[in-house]
Amino acid sequence: MKRIGLLLIIGLVSMAQANGIKVENVLNGYMNAWAEHNISKIDSYYSQDVIWYDLPSDTTTKGKKKVTKAITDAFMAYVPDMYWVRTGDVFVSKNTIVYEWIYGGTFNGLWGKNEIKNKKFSIKGISTTTINENGKIIAQKDYYDLYGFQIQLGL
Repeated sequence: MKRIGLLLIIGLVSMAQANGIKVENVLNGYMNAWAEHNISKIDSYYSQDVIWYDLPSDTTTKGKKKVTKAITDAFMAYVPDMYWVRTGDVFVSKNTIVYEWIYGGTFNGLWGKNEIKNKKFSIKGISTTTINENGKIIAQKDYYDLYGFQIQLGL
């Protein structure tokens, strides 16, 4: 079974390379959609069967509509001036890119039962983004400093 899975992965990577898809280009477009705060454009980067894993909450969300709603609600709903920029090292392995980033802005909204007003924050994180042979994101996994975020919000 492991051998079949490995052959399937090798086949997908070969198809992505044959299609001339560069994971860094897809990621750059995806991050630009976030910079524009354009939810429909963000959604356009996901495959129908995309998964999003969020380490701090230890949750996995599956499916394009659910992922788009969950990830944009989590990172844009209460941060109208949000920014997300790549920093530091970038590693590409076949159809997956691993990169460091900073996410920040001004938080205005509810955090649990606490109402937060005008709290500036900036947190660091690392993500992995995996792209399929059609240039769509099939997996987004985010690892970031939730504790540092909560401290900056005054919680």
